[in-house]
Amino acid sequence: MATDSALPITLGVMALAGMPAAIAAVICADDMVIQARHRAEKVREAWHEQRTLDRLERAFAPAPPAGPPWTNAARVATVALGAARETMVQFAAQRLSAVGLAPAWLPEPAPVAIGTAPVPFEQIVAALRELPRADVAYDQALRDACLCLGIDEHLADVAGLDLQIERVRVEGALIAAGVVLTES
Repeated sequence: MATDSALPITLGVMALAGMPAAIAAVICADDMVIQARHRAEKVREAWHEQRTLDRLERAFAPAPPAGPPWTNAARVATVALGAARETMVQFAAQRLSAVGLAPAWLPEPAPVAIGTAPVPFEQIVAALRELPRADVAYDQALRDACLCLGIDEHLADVAGLDLQIERVRVEGALIAAGVVLTES
């Protein structure tokens, strides 16, 4: 009988001792739920922010080149061969017209202006290094360098802040093409 009365007393003591812990767990449970919710919100916000940044990066990234890698080289070669063909036709027309043997189907030779020889690329780069950036001649040298390398530029189409931005873009494209713009 002693054991029968000891069990309820033991359970009562344990309940009495454990009651403050149970009350504290109930009181603190809402804090733990709030903390877990805040952590979940932070993770979701970080994920959303990273996703937005990735989307922006993809939107502003330069488009990959279309076609195989040799497409750009083929385009440049086509332009160069077309220019060489035109030059050769002009040369033949000039020579044959000079001796009076030009056939009727051969185009008339274009008048050759004296002193309009193409400027060597090294001279254009030297001008880029020497001229101040705000000079109109600097913009012309940038245009000439872009023409030599086949780089698109819009320096003549813009003004003001847009011109400065275009200068920076063109300079970056020239540097990427291997042109050294500053003397080190």
